[in-house]
Parts: sequence; structure tokens; C-alpha cells
Amino acid sequence: MSCGFLLCLGLSNVASSADKLDTGKSHSLDKDSGSIGDSKPGKTIKGEVLRVEGENNYFVREEDGKVVRMHVDKTTRKPSVLITPGDNVLAKVDNQNHAISILSDQPESH
Repeated sequence: MSCGFLLCLGLSNVASSADKLDTGKSHSLDKDSGSIGDSKPGKTIKGEVLRVEGENNYFVREEDGKVVRMHVDKTTRKPSVLITPGDNVLAKVDNQNHAISILSDQPESH
């Protein structure tokens, strides 16, 4: 009987430790809810692409009318389709407005 008690006590500690475990690798893109989850600090930008300067600078008008510039490069997770002015986008950016990930409302071609 005491062995059973010790076994239960040990398993409860393992379960408790698993609840507290944070891997720091929470990367989820949820296009339907309009949120992008990522463990990196930053913010979400949602709006219409007004113009693209060069290959890397996207100017987006957010829903509140504010225009922001995002820098997109080869490290940015993005769809295979080209993002052009008029497209609606949802992007996760860091504190320097570098896009970590970006989604477009344009369907991807396979």
C-alpha cells in the first residue's frame, strides 16, 4: 500500500512539472481569428497594402487609418503568392517593424 502511495505522489509531481513547462516555441498562425501567435515580442499589423517600394518595404493602411511601413525580407514567413497593392494583409512585426510573418487574403496557387 505504501508503494502505491509513493507511486501516486511521484506521478503528481511529473504532471505538475509538465503543466509549468514552457518551451518558448509557440508559433501559430490563425488566419480566421485574425491573430498571429509567436513567442517573439512585437505587434500585429492588419490592413490594406497601399504600395510596395523596392522588394522589401510594404506600406499598409491599418483599420484605424494609420499608415505603417513594414520591412519584408527572406527571413519573413510569407505565402508563395506575390503581395501587391490592394491586398489585405495580416503581419506579425518586431519592434523595428520587420515582418516576422505575413499573410495575404489572396489564394495560394499550388
